[in-house]
Amino acid sequence: MAAVLGVFLRMLRGEGAVLIIRENLEDFSAKLIADLTKFVDVFAAKWQNHTFGFRLYGMCQVQNSIFADSNFLDVHWTLTKSEENRLYDDKLATFREFLDKTQYTEDNVASYEWIFGKDFISPGGIEENRRVLRRFRRLRPGQKMLDIGVGIGGGARQAAREFGLQVLGCDLSSNMIQHAFERNQRDKDHRVEYQIADAMVYRYEPNSYDIVFSRDCIQHIQDTKALFRHIYTWLKPGGQLLLTMYGKGHGVLQPKFHEYVRKRQYMLKTLDEYRETAHGAGFTNIFTENMTPRLREILEMERSRAIANGDEFVKRFGKTLYDKLLEGWMDKLQFIDDDNQNWLLLRAEKPVHPHAYLTEAGA
Repeated sequence: MAAVLGVFLRMLRGEGAVLIIRENLEDFSAKLIADLTKFVDVFAAKWQNHTFGFRLYGMCQVQNSIFADSNFLDVHWTLTKSEENRLYDDKLATFREFLDKTQYTEDNVASYEWIFGKDFISPGGIEENRRVLRRFRRLRPGQKMLDIGVGIGGGARQAAREFGLQVLGCDLSSNMIQHAFERNQRDKDHRVEYQIADAMVYRYEPNSYDIVFSRDCIQHIQDTKALFRHIYTWLKPGGQLLLTMYGKGHGVLQPKFHEYVRKRQYMLKTLDEYRETAHGAGFTNIFTENMTPRLREILEMERSRAIANGDEFVKRFGKTLYDKLLEGWMDKLQFIDDDNQNWLLLRAEKPVHPHAYLTEAGA
């Protein structure tokens, strides 16, 4: 495959040229699909004293295969050619690679699901996700939802199953999306699709979504002002945005918290900063809530459950990961006590007449 990609790089003229590859993968595993994405994302080749590579624009499911054959494993990759003079950091080529090799390794993803419950890797699992979804002002069957940072896909399938929504879930982590693919190939829910894509890069259709939803993801995104502007564009007039995310409090930030944020590459903001960003993007009816007390409850419950079932965890994942997770829980509880780490919720709406609002806001 490396030889073929090298030929494509030489054939494509100039930076920004696009290569689209479609594969029929019904008989292969979702893990293979993820591994192929990892490969093309970091592929590079030298030619005429320059090093060129591909940037992954998106890996998307083939809709014709879904609706005609109930096959959710046919995909197409869209790649753009670029001169490879960038690294995400000293060792990793892309942010996707950083996610898959640090916080969201295959073992970590599996252990998170063990902790949070089947199909979920976010605090509180299925019950908490249901509570959050019910914070929307209105959910109607057939509405279109974009789920940013969909993870292993449990929340997207829950939104389709319990509320009748049509969901497109995007995530940058190949290790997580492979689980979403596998389970939708098993369940055959035509209301749910997934893609590997960077929400800051992928161009979704303007005015195309009734709902944009994200659970504990946007702390990974540096330019939240641009993100909120994008979301505003994607939403239909009257559409709703609902986010939960990690944020920072107003306590003196402790050295251990700084190190935690550095390792995770989080970009944390206060609740007021998120509110101001939403308002600046044009959103109205903005509601915010500091849910940190609820996060403390969840952390304590999950830590107690992990201790009670420690032997099972150690047998499956090993003592090293078990000790690391217990230490992480204690650290987070201390971060909460120090008002360093917060858990935040924001709900907002795009005005029904957005142009009138923007004229008024700019006056």
